[in-house]
Amino acid sequence: MRKNEQQRTAIGVVPLFGRDEMNLVEFPFGPITATGQKSFEVEHTAFDRKLKREVSKTLLITGSEAFGLPRPIDDQVLVGMKALTFENQFRSRRIEFSRYHLCQILGWSTDGRAYRRLEESFDRIAGTTLKFKDAWYDNGEKEWKSKTFHLIEEVELCSKDRMDRTRRKTGKSSHQLCSFVWNETIWKSFDDGFMKSLDMEMFRKVSKGRRREVPLRLYRILDKRFYHSTIVRFDLRKLCIGILGMSSGYCVSEMSRVLSRAASWLSACEYLSDMIIRPNPKTGVAEAVFYKRTKYKNRKQDSLSSQLQQPQSKLMSDYWKLPESKRTRLFDRAVSHCREHSPHLVEGLQRREGQSAGAKNSYLEMILVKYLNYQKDISVT
Repeated sequence: MRKNEQQRTAIGVVPLFGRDEMNLVEFPFGPITATGQKSFEVEHTAFDRKLKREVSKTLLITGSEAFGLPRPIDDQVLVGMKALTFENQFRSRRIEFSRYHLCQILGWSTDGRAYRRLEESFDRIAGTTLKFKDAWYDNGEKEWKSKTFHLIEEVELCSKDRMDRTRRKTGKSSHQLCSFVWNETIWKSFDDGFMKSLDMEMFRKVSKGRRREVPLRLYRILDKRFYHSTIVRFDLRKLCIGILGMSSGYCVSEMSRVLSRAASWLSACEYLSDMIIRPNPKTGVAEAVFYKRTKYKNRKQDSLSSQLQQPQSKLMSDYWKLPESKRTRLFDRAVSHCREHSPHLVEGLQRREGQSAGAKNSYLEMILVKYLNYQKDISVT
């Protein structure tokens, strides 16, 4: 196959994975509900280990006079733009694309209505100013900074008339007739590797929901936090207002209702196993606890029995005799530790999902040994 034919073939491939920039996951890109205001401010408080005190991190989002503040649909377009950039292997700040392919990435229909939505979204994204005050993390310099910038510097979208003229001139319709240029600040963050992998299949699955705005934002922040553990906790108010972009006027019951509905959809998409809202045992403040659905856990007793029939070491025999709650807790901690220190072991366990119990247990045992030896070293020191 010739090189230009390979490129045309690649254009039609819908990506399985994309990339998400870390700073843009922690803050909402605009309010979750429609508002007539031209600006939207979010504040986070966090403990600074160097200063040894609580500090304030704020983001002021200002929309243009003509197009207003970003809307939740713009989050989807931004994810699609980053997926396009990942496809281009981060070779250039200028990304050329077709609207058809971008709609495919997002899981949208490829019609005139979707193309108009894209154009309106690009107008809002290009016209929005982001002002981070001590809230933009520079991964290259390992420092929190204050930055004011637009995410993109330039947008060129092909009109129908231009597309028709090009089609008549060349006889082809597969040209990349649209482009955008990332701002240098966000591009530096890409270049510094301050990004995470994003499962685009799950993203498209979540986006099919009727009320998808909150579930999509919730999915992205959970996917970042689940990297270290299959259980994550948030202060309810900080999550709903500071990260998801709900109105500051929402009471606890309203936030709980919206969050529960979003978590139910993520459970239906087989991403979450459960979510509970409860008072924090130490502070009494309402918190949301999320449990990721993991394919590693044994959901059926007969599956456990079949594994117990396999020849096992004393460690694995003791492991399977533990109560399910203790076994799950040990597994989560061991996987979390090895994901950071020995990721090849976790990848090996993932690759053997669906294979025989013996194939999985060999990697599971290595993970447990690695973690238990680490705990032993800690206790000795």
